[in-house]
Parts: sequence; structure tokens; C-alpha cells
Amino acid sequence: MQDLRSFMAACKKRLPDEFVRITKEVDPKYEITAIVKKVDLLGASPMMVFEKVKGSTMSVVCNTDTDLNKFALAFGVTPDRVDDFYREKEEEAMRLNKYPCKEVGRRDAPCKEVVLTGKKASLHQFPFLIHHENEVPYLTRAVGIVTDERNNIPHAACYRFMVKGPYLGVTHITPGRHFWDIYNERREQKRPLEIAFVMGLHPSVGIGTQSRISHPPSEFDVAGSLLGESVAMVRCETIDVLVPAHSEIVIEGEIPFNTREPEGPWGDFTRYHQVADRHPVKIKAITHRKNPIVHDMGAWPSVGGLPLVRIPAHAFMNRKIKEAVPDVKRFLFLPEAGWFYGFIQIDKKHAGQPKQAILAAFASELYLKYVAVFDTDIDIENPAQMAWALATRVQADRDLLILPGILGTDLDLSAHAEGVVTKVGIDATAKPFRKDLPPVAGIPEAVMKRIDLKEYIPDMKRYL
Repeated sequence: MQDLRSFMAACKKRLPDEFVRITKEVDPKYEITAIVKKVDLLGASPMMVFEKVKGSTMSVVCNTDTDLNKFALAFGVTPDRVDDFYREKEEEAMRLNKYPCKEVGRRDAPCKEVVLTGKKASLHQFPFLIHHENEVPYLTRAVGIVTDERNNIPHAACYRFMVKGPYLGVTHITPGRHFWDIYNERREQKRPLEIAFVMGLHPSVGIGTQSRISHPPSEFDVAGSLLGESVAMVRCETIDVLVPAHSEIVIEGEIPFNTREPEGPWGDFTRYHQVADRHPVKIKAITHRKNPIVHDMGAWPSVGGLPLVRIPAHAFMNRKIKEAVPDVKRFLFLPEAGWFYGFIQIDKKHAGQPKQAILAAFASELYLKYVAVFDTDIDIENPAQMAWALATRVQADRDLLILPGILGTDLDLSAHAEGVVTKVGIDATAKPFRKDLPPVAGIPEAVMKRIDLKEYIPDMKRYL
């Protein structure tokens, strides 16, 4: 099945330690977020189903895709295979597109079980969450879908959605992204941008919408490759946009080409409350399943970032940087820092390659603000090793690359002008090459293997 409900049932059955039912009444204002956050601070992220939400008969689910175990269940692989499986299936979709999304009729679309138009299409009927103090409800797991008219396919990405009123939302279209280009096409034509926001997707469909591929194929074709079957899509009621037929909730609307609406405050991944003029969404219709489940992030995770975004981003960045510099072995984000930091591991063959890799990274990801490049003897998931390389292989006057006036995220409050930032690259590789530095002091490996601590310290457990 391609729906969220079947995945929730599978998680309950096969990952019982990662599935929590909460039957006590909770308030969608702050309380759900507080519960999710307090569990997160304990180092856990189980799927949490809030069955009794104050003022509503609908339930809320959070943490559906917060760790590799859940994605492993969704993909049908082991956790250590999740990243490779995603990369392989994304590349399969780009090369072969074996499972293109397919349009189905309304009768085959559970998201059409209830159709609301006009005054009945009110956002206020749903228990959407208020996450932080001084905010209004925000949808944090909504996927925005528009039609790429040049290629005649749907385009999707995850965009936040502010509930500004019963028939008005506000979203944030990131400058420099594909969505932004489509919006500007409509604006030049003096046409509104028809858009649907969908909630409640199977993790394989959700992560597919985060793919950074060029069109064609569609992000839903990537999702089909992950599922091993085409994603069923249905046409909206009031706009010409295809949406996943098994969505829990579909919000149909349009973005005017010539107006802005104040948005916020909203505590995005930067952690700052932000207010700005963004893109209003005028609601035209809402369709949903019977007894729909509201899907929400709950709270920003403290460690590891969001796999839903991180896995496709890593696949894209590794592909793009290796195209520019084939000797690059690996790229990683530091998601705890909100996509501002990136680390590259390279088997350097030429002194100019690290800076070339830095430039390729910045060209491929506007959110990146700092990129550091290391040799292959440095584990770029080990902060101590990276700090050692920065201390012993870097001279700032030689190894820093400072690039002012570069397109970055408009969420960076330190920018001189909105979306115009200074980016910094650091060549932390050995100079001129690793082989030219002295060897690193080490204990003979044979001795390390031979020593059994229990023979020397019988009560070793006391010290661990």
C-alpha cells in the first residue's frame, strides 16, 4: 500500500518499541510539541499517535520518518542500506523511470472521500499545531505540489504553511529553487500559481518529494522507484494539479502573482522567530479521507536533522560534487546546524582540487555557508579528527576561501541583504599532500589486538 495508515500499522507491528499511542487528551497548542520534544531530549524519536486532541475528533501523528529504522521498514531494507538504497533508486528513476506516476479516477482516490468547497473549505476545522510561543498554527509536514508546465509533470517539495485564516495560508518559496522558477514563470505571465498542499504520505512518497533531480522525471517517479510501483495520482477539484491519491488531506489553492502577505513569527531550523512578507495562498477547496490523520513534525530533532531531507540532499550533493571533482569520496551535511555546514572527504591528486570541490558544493546548494575539505585519513563524521586536521593542516591566509555576495538562504538573519551572504571554504587537507607530512604516532596494531584488558584490570566494568 502507498498510504500513511498502512505504514503506521506496519510500524506498530514490526517496530513496537518505536510506536507510541497517547490516549490522554492533548492540546494542539504547544502540548503535542512539548511531548515530542521532551522525548527527543531523552534521545528517542518513536512514532507518536495522539488519539485524543482537544477540540477535534481527528488524531495527530508525529515522528513518522525520524530515523533510519523507519525508513528501512518503508524501503524493505536494513538500516545500514537506507542511504544506498535511496541513491540507487533515485538514479534508476533518472535513467529508466520504470515506475512513472499514473493518474487515477476519483473513485480510486481515498483523498476524495470528503470534498469541501466554498465556505466549507475552512482550515480551522483541523487540529493543526501551534508549535512555539507567540505563533499561530503551521503545517510542518505539508508537501507543496505545482505543475511544471514545460515538462507537463507535477513538481513537489516540502514547504511550510502558515494558517493565516480559515481561507488563507502563507508559504515560503525558497529563492533559487525549482519552485521559485515555476512561480516566476507564472508571475511574468501575470497568472496565479495553482498549488496543492498535501499531508499524510507514506515515507517512500514523502522522501521522494524531496528529491533534487532535474525534470523530467518527476519527484513522484522517484517515489515510484522506491516503492517498486507507480504512485497513484488524482487531479484536484478546483485546480489543474495532480496529487497523491492516498494523501490524508489535500488543500487546494492559488498564489497570486502580485501580492505578498506578512508571515510569521515562525521558528524555523535557524531557531529564530522570523517575520517577513511571503507568498499568500488563497484556499479554494479541501479534500480528505474519512477521519483524516493530521501529520506533523512535532518538534525539530536535536540530533541528526531530518532524514526525510538529509538522505535526498546527500544523494544530490555527492552526485554533483563528484561530477566536478571525481576524486571526491564523500560529502556530508551537518544537519544539526541547519544545512549551513558541509564536509568533503577527498583523495587529493592536485593542490587545486579542494577549492574546486568547495566551489562545486556552493554552486549546488544555496543553504551551505561553510564547507571544509579533508583528506581520506580523516573521518568526516568524527568531530575530534576534523578539529585535529583544522588545527594541524590549515593556515588561514592560505587555506580560507572567502566568497562575498553569494546567493544563500533568505532565512539567514545575519545577511547584509536578504538572501545575499558571504560563504567560507576551508582547505583542511595536508600540504602539499598527506604523504609529505610525518607519520602519525600510533601504537602497533598487533599489540592493540593482543592486549585483553580483563587480564590486567579484572573489575574493568567499574571504570566504564
